Amino acid sequence: MLTATFGGALALAAMTAIQPSPKAQQFPSQPLKLVVPAAPGGSTDILARSLAQTIQQQTGATVIVDNRSGAGGAIGVAAVVYAVADGYTLLVTVPDGITVLPHLRKDIPYQPLRDLVPICFMAETPWLFAVTSSLPAKTMKELVQIATAKPGSIRYASPGVGTSAHLITERLRSESKTDMLNVPYKGSAPATAAVVNGEVDLIATSPINLTSFMESGKLRGLAVTSSQRLPTLSNIPTMIESGFPGFSASAWFGVFAPAGLPAERADQLNKIIAAAVAHADFQRQVAIMGLSPRSLSRAEFTEFVAADSARWKEVIDESKVTIND
Repeated sequence: MLTATFGGALALAAMTAIQPSPKAQQFPSQPLKLVVPAAPGGSTDILARSLAQTIQQQTGATVIVDNRSGAGGAIGVAAVVYAVADGYTLLVTVPDGITVLPHLRKDIPYQPLRDLVPICFMAETPWLFAVTSSLPAKTMKELVQIATAKPGSIRYASPGVGTSAHLITERLRSESKTDMLNVPYKGSAPATAAVVNGEVDLIATSPINLTSFMESGKLRGLAVTSSQRLPTLSNIPTMIESGFPGFSASAWFGVFAPAGLPAERADQLNKIIAAAVAHADFQRQVAIMGLSPRSLSRAEFTEFVAADSARWKEVIDESKVTIND
């Protein structure tokens, strides 16, 4: 059941999001609001602010970033689900609240594939599996051998139960048929610090978070989840090359609008955001963050979200991960 805090916050998000729909001939003719379901300072927030600045430069419209953190991203998602479907309130998000959380929590009062319209894909990054330098494994095969020989001996750090970084490692555990122990931390930074310090053995996170530690010898990269090797880490094989056929996944960033948005307006937004993604300033910020910019058509993005949701549901069902409040 929804807790009082969770339910009350969602209700407040819904009430504050609903506003009268303006009648405008030109779009955008009033400020755009980008709702970020995370606290200021994180990667989603930084990317949203870069997007806002670029859209302002290209269209002259005012763009406001509205941080609505809480409940694993569900508060911010709900604020957009219940907003007027006029194209002026948009969601900038990662997969967690869209394709992951609804399969973990039965009290989520929305269905992303029904209640949101995918507008545009913006950027993505694969996960990188890395181990602390004291662990003798130099390849994914050797890691699996250690985990198989000593069940429960491999401990991995995650930024919290139910996060996509947690579940991608659960997918590894499931496909390798090994017994690994999740050690959850309060965010990516402390999880990374734990594996660097040798408190745990393994982590899966964005490559940019680990590059300096691999260069210094504190961590050893084993495999990336992209379909091809990364140009910046060409010596690290993919999971597919490491003996896991079909093991390809990415952490992505995209823009959504409330369901009911007219197709013409959705197409306008797709063009505006795709142009921003292609802008040099935005691409520069994306590169600094270690992300790969990529825009998709609305149809392509819609298909991508549905497939991503199905993949995470399969991982969650197989791993039997649950969230208990």
